[in-house]
Amino acid sequence: MRLFIFAIGGTGSRVLRSLTMMLASGIEGLDSKTEVIPIIIDYDLSNGDKTRAKSALESYAKIQKQLYPDGGTLYNDNFFMTRISSLNQVVGDGNEKLNFEFNFGPTGSTLTFADYIGMLSMNDAGASLTADLFEALYDSSDSDSSETELNLNMTKGFKGNPNIGAVVFHSLKDMPEYKMFEGTFNPDNGDKVFIINSIFGGTGAAGFPRIVKAIREKWSNAIIGASVILPYFDLNTATIPEGDTGAIDHTSFNSKTKAALGFYGFGGNDSINNTVNALYYVGDEHHDSYEYHEGEEDQQNKAHVVEFVAASSIIHFMKNTEITEQDHDPYELSINDSKIGTSIQLPDFKPNEHELFLNDLSTFAIAMKYFVDVAHGDDSGHKMPTTGYNANNRFDIATNLNKGAYKEIYEFLTNNAREFNSNNWGFYWWLYELENHEHKLKPYELAITDAQMKKVLAHKEIRLGLFQQNPMTYDKFSQELNNKSQNLSNYTPSMFFKILRDVAKAKYEQVKN
Repeated sequence: MRLFIFAIGGTGSRVLRSLTMMLASGIEGLDSKTEVIPIIIDYDLSNGDKTRAKSALESYAKIQKQLYPDGGTLYNDNFFMTRISSLNQVVGDGNEKLNFEFNFGPTGSTLTFADYIGMLSMNDAGASLTADLFEALYDSSDSDSSETELNLNMTKGFKGNPNIGAVVFHSLKDMPEYKMFEGTFNPDNGDKVFIINSIFGGTGAAGFPRIVKAIREKWSNAIIGASVILPYFDLNTATIPEGDTGAIDHTSFNSKTKAALGFYGFGGNDSINNTVNALYYVGDEHHDSYEYHEGEEDQQNKAHVVEFVAASSIIHFMKNTEITEQDHDPYELSINDSKIGTSIQLPDFKPNEHELFLNDLSTFAIAMKYFVDVAHGDDSGHKMPTTGYNANNRFDIATNLNKGAYKEIYEFLTNNAREFNSNNWGFYWWLYELENHEHKLKPYELAITDAQMKKVLAHKEIRLGLFQQNPMTYDKFSQELNNKSQNLSNYTPSMFFKILRDVAKAKYEQVKN
């Protein structure tokens, strides 16, 4: 199965980053025959959230290629087994550089909405009545005004103005990247589409309907899913950075959401609600407050539990084989408000969500903690074993730490930086961000060094019976890896992470309840 994911705006990029972390865990049912093709659409070319999402995708794709160089072989029950490919890879345009985004934004340092629609040329061409109409429809305040629309500088996106975004997105179908998508997407072969967008800003609210309409105009039988993100944060406007105009008004988020929801239901059989096959509404009534940034590099919002839930909706869509082209089903996903101020943890999720992806994510977290602290070796005294699985006639990880999959996976986890900073995008930093909100999610404790691994599951300290030994110790991990690594047919990194997954999976089954 191939899933083409259109991730629109900053929210789309943040959800895509969470999905990448989840897919790294090797989710059951999404084996190497499953291919995900992310397509990021953002008019803000240098958006920080987009940059971090692309870094995660590029790292994952590199790891996947190194672990499984034989693309024709079926891999299952492995980490990083689901394929992530760029659109240019799928099309085969000869460009080796991965391209996960549409080249949709403006070139240059300034492009106003008036520039985009050609206001000056309207007057020069004798179309002054058309220009008058635009001036009647859109605010023509000076560019430094928070109210302006015609003179809005769009290099940072649409700044919460879907009425502007809708005009710009009208040209989507004519873009070379969309033509590439049209040329390769084939619903008759099982290809599907998923769209991620918020509906309380400008880019996502404007882009979502246009993409659905463009797809439906050509493929009536396409199966389309969408995760529609409702307001889940506010902006602290007490201190607006120099260069920003204050154009984004978070007090209008709810009214924009109501307007968008009304539009989605407008049009009867041709409405968005009746043309999308699985529609996931995701939101949080409790809003965290974010620093005000209108876009570019400074927009790096911390990973949030809402994005985590939205990413899980994509996994649900991918694994649900019963969604057909005749279905038009809404799903509503929300957060338990009773957990405000305390951590949402693994027991707070329903059993079906553990089966969906959390069991695999927990296995990955446990396995990667051992890999970082012991197999790779950290600075806290837990150095890798020099015998057994790490002997030079077996995996010999010590010799290969700084190359290949071992190096790339460590980078994916930590960005080669044990001290977190805002430029990090990896798995450890992602978990750290998720727990740093009022509505926090903290399923695992990976940062502390604990040779017994008693606290790796954040909601409890792992204890067994009086006469039972803790199966989670680093020593027991090493012992079982030693046993499993005897007389293997090969000692590739793929095999190492396969047996590490097997060990971690069995241990999680022992201690999860």
